Amino acid sequence: MYNIVSMENNYCFKCGACCNKIAVDFSKRIIYRDGIQTLTKEFEAMLIPVEKREDITFCSCKFLKNKLCINPDKPQECTNYPSSPFAFLPEGCGYYGLIFAKRENFMQKIRKMEEEIIHYETLMNSCSKDEAKQYAKIIDKHKSFINKYSHFF
Repeated sequence: MYNIVSMENNYCFKCGACCNKIAVDFSKRIIYRDGIQTLTKEFEAMLIPVEKREDITFCSCKFLKNKLCINPDKPQECTNYPSSPFAFLPEGCGYYGLIFAKRENFMQKIRKMEEEIIHYETLMNSCSKDEAKQYAKIIDKHKSFINKYSHFF
């Protein structure tokens, strides 16, 4: 989606909270951390289940010591976090303002696409068949993009 900034930037307070409460659905092989991602075997091997609520298991990272990561070979899920405007951020995270701004920019793009859909649907009522086909393609493309992110809003 986005490559916002890496954890090594000055936004990180190095509190370890993001590595101490990682939401995972093991049955669906999904991580709810940086949006919705597929759980890889490499990342799964780092997790220590701590608490379970319905289908979600909250885990801690086995490489978290004194609120800092001691893993010399961090997987991509860690080095890229937070890379999504829909990243799960712990309370008080230094990335909150940045992620909020990125999420608002993304939602503005979604709203613009929704406005364009309404516009093209209106135009389809008074145009030729060829134009209607073109408008329908644009509408379908927009709806497909919006539907990929519908679980976030």
